[in-house]
Amino acid sequence: MIIAGVAFLIAVGVIVYRLYTYKRIINHLEKEFPVPPANCILGHLPDFYKKDLPDIFQVLLGYVHNYGKNILIWGVGYVSTLIISEPEYVEVLLSNANSKSAKKSIEYEYLKPWLGEGLLTSHGDKWFQRRKIITPSFHFNILEQFVEVMNRQSDIFVKKLEPNLNKKSFDVSSYVTLFTLDVICEASMGIIINAQSEPDSEYVVSVKEISSLIFGRIFKFTHRFPGLFSLTPSGRRHWRLKRKLHKFTANVIASRRLKIASDSYNPEQKLNFMDMLLHTRVDGKPLSDEDIREEVDTFMFEGHDTTTSGIAFTLYQLAQHQDIQQKTYEEVHEVYEDDPQMPMTYQKLAEMKYLEMVIKETLRMMPSVPLIGRQLTEDCVLGDKLLPAGTNLGISVYSMHHDPDNFPNPAKFDPERFNPNNPPIRHPFSYIPFSAGARNCIGQRFAMLELKTVLSKTIMKYRILPSETGNDILLTAALILKSQTGVLVRLEKRRKRDVRSR
Repeated sequence: MIIAGVAFLIAVGVIVYRLYTYKRIINHLEKEFPVPPANCILGHLPDFYKKDLPDIFQVLLGYVHNYGKNILIWGVGYVSTLIISEPEYVEVLLSNANSKSAKKSIEYEYLKPWLGEGLLTSHGDKWFQRRKIITPSFHFNILEQFVEVMNRQSDIFVKKLEPNLNKKSFDVSSYVTLFTLDVICEASMGIIINAQSEPDSEYVVSVKEISSLIFGRIFKFTHRFPGLFSLTPSGRRHWRLKRKLHKFTANVIASRRLKIASDSYNPEQKLNFMDMLLHTRVDGKPLSDEDIREEVDTFMFEGHDTTTSGIAFTLYQLAQHQDIQQKTYEEVHEVYEDDPQMPMTYQKLAEMKYLEMVIKETLRMMPSVPLIGRQLTEDCVLGDKLLPAGTNLGISVYSMHHDPDNFPNPAKFDPERFNPNNPPIRHPFSYIPFSAGARNCIGQRFAMLELKTVLSKTIMKYRILPSETGNDILLTAALILKSQTGVLVRLEKRRKRDVRSR
């Protein structure tokens, strides 16, 4: 009885201390930054009550639009977030020494049951060591090998779209999701899961479902607490999916270890991401199975949903802007030499400069990661403002990309903003679709190659047309920017006359 009483008092003490700490941070920050009108107890929670994800996303954007580029919001328990969308401040937060010790924000905690403390969720010395280990995996020579995978899976993707020719609009993002799963599984683990041919396979369904459950936790108050979440049907389902996915990755790791140890293993064969980790030594010791699983699962997550968003939204923008699509097609056609089946190479993809401009402009208007979360582990100075350790930060990539001070006429889709021959004068941290600084996206070159490969092959085969109503997307965001209503397009077959005489 006495032990229970002591435990209760300790728990109460911890809660009181946390509330005091959180309130102290708010008291300090509200003197430095604007705060939208808030309830004295619930903070800004009433603004989000009973709203779905698209409306919540618009509320967050509205805060920045109406109250300033850098604002403070908070909720129950005095948990606050300082939203930053001023490039000068973003540069300080992402590029100075403090950023290396910063943790990801609390939302990323929901990824840890599945991803563990891999490159995405770790911080400090562990993050630094992992980054150093993984960086060689994205060397030019390795990326060239991955292009072969992208080629093969892109050809399958183009073929899978064919039944939609000359029909009503369809959701292309559902096809893209399966394509990116096929690419990332083969590149990360060296296995072929045939997601595009077998979309109902257990592994494919599990990855899609656990991602949805993780995103769903962010705006459900009771689901934010691991103990409460584990008692819900969603929590129990999440636990079963996590166990299933961990088992799958563990089996692949065990199989690859046996393969590498066998007499039949050829060290000259092409490597996948997992193979490279299996060959890695730290202080003379190999990585543990748990270390490898964390990074492979992280690569799976980061290289799947974010790339799906980029591909689907680029197809949408091409459908909406036929003149830009035509110009893109002219460039792609010249590289392919009138052969849609021609395998792309790293060098040929590099020739597609205008397509790259189109992709960059899409990622400006529809950044795959619209908000970057950080939590400071030490004090940080922004201009003449001091941010105390413990400050939770949300860097609004979407707001910066739509700020007319950074991009004049931001609602216009204009790839010429990224013409390398006419570089614009703007702050280098005003455009960060892959984050920036020490913790920028390590796989951004991989992603750009994947986007170029599948988009070029799709454009060679089909003319992408808008849906019957012209505009059918409803942006929503948790960790990844998506369309609540899917990405609807129509298809026509390309003909030789589509190439204009020059």
